[in-house]
Amino acid sequence: MGKIMKHIRLLSILFLGLILAGSTQACGGDGPRPINVGQDQCAHCRMTVSDARFGSQLVTTKGRAYVFDDVQCLIAFVKAGTVASEDVAAYYLSDYVNENKLQPVEKLLFLKSESLKSPMRGDIAAFASREDLEKVREVHGGDVLTWEDLWK
Repeated sequence: MGKIMKHIRLLSILFLGLILAGSTQACGGDGPRPINVGQDQCAHCRMTVSDARFGSQLVTTKGRAYVFDDVQCLIAFVKAGTVASEDVAAYYLSDYVNENKLQPVEKLLFLKSESLKSPMRGDIAAFASREDLEKVREVHGGDVLTWEDLWK
């Protein structure tokens, strides 16, 4: 009887471990999830995300990821109160020169230029490096902005 109890205890521990592993994965992890260009819908305007260079995402404190086709949609979504700003764990934007490589906004620089022609005409691109931003700025012109500037 003692041997059976050991097996039951071992199986119970393994089962509990599997449940915990599955539940942490369901929360979405710490970072953004990949944006499926041509399939994902913008959480704000409901258009299909069509250009990976302008994709953005917010992840809530509960791990839910919302995808946007333009940073202006992300900002409008939060300003509308759909998700309260205090419930946002992180904001991510695609690095313009590394399509669909989402980066935390704290690591990005922003360029606003009408000639960038983003999907919702926010015309704002994000860059992980000053060098990349300046190369694009030579072609498109525009103004360098901060994350705070985008919310004004």
